[in-house]
Amino acid sequence: MGIEDGMNWNDRLHDMTGERMARTSPVLEEAWRYWTGLRRGTALPLREALEPRAMSLILGHSMILDRARPGTVRVRLSGRVPNALMGMETRGLPVRAFFDLLQRSQAIEVVEQVFTTPATLELDLLSENAEGTLAARLLILPLRDRRDDVSKALAVLVPERIVTGEPRRFSILRQNLAPVAAPSRQVPVPEQTAAGTVVGDAWLEEELQRMRPHHVAAAKAATAPTDVPWLRVVK
Repeated sequence: MGIEDGMNWNDRLHDMTGERMARTSPVLEEAWRYWTGLRRGTALPLREALEPRAMSLILGHSMILDRARPGTVRVRLSGRVPNALMGMETRGLPVRAFFDLLQRSQAIEVVEQVFTTPATLELDLLSENAEGTLAARLLILPLRDRRDDVSKALAVLVPERIVTGEPRRFSILRQNLAPVAAPSRQVPVPEQTAAGTVVGDAWLEEELQRMRPHHVAAAKAATAPTDVPWLRVVK
């Protein structure tokens, strides 16, 4: 059963048991659906297969991560929500910057396994500063690059509400790392979309800017408080 609605966010998060929480965020559900739909059998999705127009519901919450070398994962592209939470443009920022200093080693270690295992990763997060407590969930889904290596990832960050101002640093409350089956050799990377347009970072960045008014409204609607919280215990 779920935690009582009358409890505040801090109580909800600190009263959780070790059981995995239900994933009831519409944004995260859509991210899972989209990523899964890009898979062909056991093959992981291609970075170049991401279609911004098909990502309209999650684009504002999304980041493209790039594992430049072991232990170094950076934000390649980012939507409005991660930028707002960090109070800055997050492109080029190392992923460890999203986490509290005392948990950065743990965060780097678990994020690294998204690429090396490979695996999907769900993190339940909490940020506490002078402006109050903020709960969030981060979903990281592995992607293949043109060399057929798992060096990219789609990350989707969903806070309980969208805030701006002082950068938010998060503690990890719960983590779920789930290895995904992948063949030793993946299918070839297509150079073009069905329409014949090469899909790359420039196009995705253009779409992020073009769709900004739309996904600002969508992000606010998706993270607005509801009667049924998207972070809850299921027994």
